[in-house]
Amino acid sequence: MLSMEMLITSDNEVRVLDAFVEALDMQKLGFNEALADEGRPPFHPGTFLKLYLYGYMNRIRSSRRLEKECERNIEVKWLLGNLVPNYHSIADFRKDYGKQFRAVFKLFVLFLREENLLGKKTVGIDGSKFRAVNSKKNNFNEKKIKKHMAYIENKAVEYMQELDRMDTEENNTKEKFIRKQDIKKKLKQLKERKLNYEEIQKQVERSEDGQVSATDAESKALIINKNIVEVSYNAQTAVDDKNNLLVHYEATNKNDAKALHKAAAAAKEILQAETLTILADKGYHNGEQLAKCEKENITTVVAYREQPSVKHLDKKYLVENFQYNKNKDTYTCPQGHTMKTNGNWYKKNHRSEKRKTGGTTEVKHYKTPHCKNCPVLNQCTKNTGGRGRVIERSKHQDAVDRNNHRVKTRRELYNRRQTICEHPFGTIKRAWGYTYTLLKGLKKVDGEMGLIFTCYNLRRTISIMGVEK
Repeated sequence: MLSMEMLITSDNEVRVLDAFVEALDMQKLGFNEALADEGRPPFHPGTFLKLYLYGYMNRIRSSRRLEKECERNIEVKWLLGNLVPNYHSIADFRKDYGKQFRAVFKLFVLFLREENLLGKKTVGIDGSKFRAVNSKKNNFNEKKIKKHMAYIENKAVEYMQELDRMDTEENNTKEKFIRKQDIKKKLKQLKERKLNYEEIQKQVERSEDGQVSATDAESKALIINKNIVEVSYNAQTAVDDKNNLLVHYEATNKNDAKALHKAAAAAKEILQAETLTILADKGYHNGEQLAKCEKENITTVVAYREQPSVKHLDKKYLVENFQYNKNKDTYTCPQGHTMKTNGNWYKKNHRSEKRKTGGTTEVKHYKTPHCKNCPVLNQCTKNTGGRGRVIERSKHQDAVDRNNHRVKTRRELYNRRQTICEHPFGTIKRAWGYTYTLLKGLKKVDGEMGLIFTCYNLRRTISIMGVEK
């Protein structure tokens, strides 16, 4: 009869999971022993960690299914030494140790660094949305609440009119009495719904971004692609270019606009690199973020948005065709006129996202009195009756210009971004099917992302090195 040890071959990846978890100091990482049901001795936290790593690497996330695997799966039985934790204990472990999963991820990245599996020169930064445990139906903003309130008002008017009509009728049948009672019940329900929406409306008014999620309060409606919106979390990642291995992650509930510097600085720190080149798409193009990266010896190659052309204006008069003189702090327009600034900084509000989330930028204004008599004014600006053409220059424009120049001159480098960043998400979301999170709340979702990304790195490293090595 074959023993369990003989059934698990030497090149089986569960041996890697076993060796990895056994090498960890679980207590130092902050894991505590979890008590089993009915007063039995506690399970070692390594038991649960091994189970979750195996589960996530094999597309099994449900705690009930993981419990079932403990009873019937030979690999899991070998990995856990025939232990069968209760599904509730399994679920609690994932829910309670999000911070510790991040520490496990970081330790494995340190191992990758020591094994020279990381290039430590170029990193791709990208974010990907994972659907939250909150439907779009249960995410509210001011527009949606107004729509619901209008429906309730119209429906209430219909019911009241029907009651008035029935009161004017002389016949009093049993069916009429039942219908009246039904309408009164529905009117009561509408009143309760109205009170509920009024309370949600107060929450929306108090919220920073003008939205409230009823099921998972920390999840947000985020733009997935163009006009497609899902209630989601946004996982920010930094991927080293040498072997497409993840070196940093963070679950957020915001879009990418202000995420570049934090992710880049975290990647630079863990890689222990003096300088680092960062590749990112246009969602990360933000002057303040680019300037912060420059100050920390992080070279950015971040795609920029082309300036949209205005229908009745000539492309010749796009702002990129106005020449800036850094020494004199002036612009020269395509007609050869000098545009000067009064030196004052003005705060410009960004409305790319609702409320405060767009942020503000300090800008200078540049203009020239020659606009008044300029023969091409109508081709240059819509502001023909006022002060003429005004050029705005951001406080961080120098950093933006240097970044944009790198994008233009190092196109081959930027084009590598997709092959670096999309490899992890292609595996995780397309091959493994992890397009949504099972947990609620930012900290817990961050923990699950830690499990997912650690498993990706483990699987990728096994492919590179092989099991035995």
